[in-house]
Amino acid sequence: MKLHLGINMIYAAKRWPEPDEWGKQVVQRWGLKYVQFCFDLLDPRCSPDARKAMAAKVREAAAKYGFEVQSAFIGVGAYAYNLLLHPFPEFRKDALEWCRLASITAAELGAQGVGGPIAAASVRDYRDPRKRKFLLDTLVEGMHAFARYAADQGLKFVCWEPTPIGREMLIHLDEAKELYDRLNENVPIPVHFLLDVGHQCSYEATHKDRDTYLWLRELGKYSPMIHLQQMDGVWDRHWTFTKAHNAEGVIQMDKVVQALEQSGAEEVYLYPELIHPFEFPEDKLLEELDESYEYLRQFVCRTAAV
Repeated sequence: MKLHLGINMIYAAKRWPEPDEWGKQVVQRWGLKYVQFCFDLLDPRCSPDARKAMAAKVREAAAKYGFEVQSAFIGVGAYAYNLLLHPFPEFRKDALEWCRLASITAAELGAQGVGGPIAAASVRDYRDPRKRKFLLDTLVEGMHAFARYAADQGLKFVCWEPTPIGREMLIHLDEAKELYDRLNENVPIPVHFLLDVGHQCSYEATHKDRDTYLWLRELGKYSPMIHLQQMDGVWDRHWTFTKAHNAEGVIQMDKVVQALEQSGAEEVYLYPELIHPFEFPEDKLLEELDESYEYLRQFVCRTAAV
């Protein structure tokens, strides 16, 4: 199995919006090549002129420093919306426009794929058993449309991330397997999972559905990208991998790598998705990422990781 250690760019949101700044950090400070761009750094809904200007700056930084934008991810801002499962049809239609614009933006950035958790049902709809089939069908139809938009832009895949929130429709392992097959029926490009090692903490889930390593063993071969974080088994913390957080956290990287190997995965991009409060000191944030990458690198050094 080949592992690539990269970075999700959420750490740079609001702090280092300049591609030249974060590009230098990614390559010169942490020695990384692969980037998962975060749409918190570039809103797909912004004006075409602004979007193209920022995408050009990203491509310039990529050429200057030698990194690659492997994928583009929804980010925190758009994740706050219901998007494909909004209770009102006008907003579900608008969510498809977001998917179209996200596909265009990803292509302009030079990414291979695009996606994220882009669907959340309302509490009322989710708790209505009569709506269950409607919600699942709507999600599948929306992701199929997303795949078509992405294919039109020359992208190679779209991805969808299971979260710990039941209203986002994927907290049970068996349902995930069934849904994966539906997502990939009659689509022009693959719909991949993007698993997060800290997302098996839903208050609605029990037993195997809360087993991070079982999810990786069972679905790792369908998830060519993995989000890494340290967490305490209670909440979706997105902690760094510092000594202090590792002492308190439950994610064991040796078991993560072993589970991926057992899944039959051949090539996986590992993207630490490390989220600090916006008021957290910037210098301290960088120091925590320094320590995290020093720790993480030991688990991928035996592969062709960079």
